[in-house]
Amino acid sequence: MVLEKQDTLIAHAATRLSIAGRAHRHSLLAVAALVITAAGLLSSCNDDKTAVVKHDTDPERVPTMESHDVNTIISDSGRTRYRIVTKMWQIYSEASTPHWSFPNGVQADELDDKFRQVASLICDSAYYNMGSKVWSAVGNVRLTMRNGDKVLCDRMYYDENSRQVNCKDNVRITRTTGDKILTNQMYYETTQALTHSDSFIRIEGQGRVIEGEGYEYYDKQRHYKINHVQGIFPIDDRKFMPRR
Repeated sequence: MVLEKQDTLIAHAATRLSIAGRAHRHSLLAVAALVITAAGLLSSCNDDKTAVVKHDTDPERVPTMESHDVNTIISDSGRTRYRIVTKMWQIYSEASTPHWSFPNGVQADELDDKFRQVASLICDSAYYNMGSKVWSAVGNVRLTMRNGDKVLCDRMYYDENSRQVNCKDNVRITRTTGDKILTNQMYYETTQALTHSDSFIRIEGQGRVIEGEGYEYYDKQRHYKINHVQGIFPIDDRKFMPRR
């Protein structure tokens, strides 16, 4: 079976793969971009997994290609491996804004050489703008970072150009140090390993609560810089220990 527009899709996906291969390896969303692109190359050659849209369909509502039950592991340059799992992956290459859609959610894991998980992303739905190269994850977004920190939020965006992660709305961070952080927005600069924001922040742990607006945190230094401290409150953790 000769698939209409197949050559164009493969050429575009190959270009995306080359670009994603140069992206920063520490960024989980860049990992997801690389893995999904590679999965697209495989899917575009599979007659059973591919659906080609006819000319009389609406490209804004009907995908050019659709794949189901994707579960694959990809090797990048023979060194790092990734796993992506999703129920449905749709490509709208003929829409006015070409994009990929994952309406039923996606899970992307970064694996080490022994196939152990070192980072992960899970969300209810995801969207990728092929023009602006921006990823969007919406609904119950759960991140496990390479440094072990865990992030929960309602929405997350990743810009492949600036390599910046933007977590928004009800952001909750649990650091490996034991600190628990509440804020409404968090930016993470992957090239600098820097977390920062101008929003209100509440840090609880290590016997104190710190509240303020605007902050910076470098992974290597493990030190907070609060721009406008509103209060520091000591906590006696022993009061919260269960009685014996």
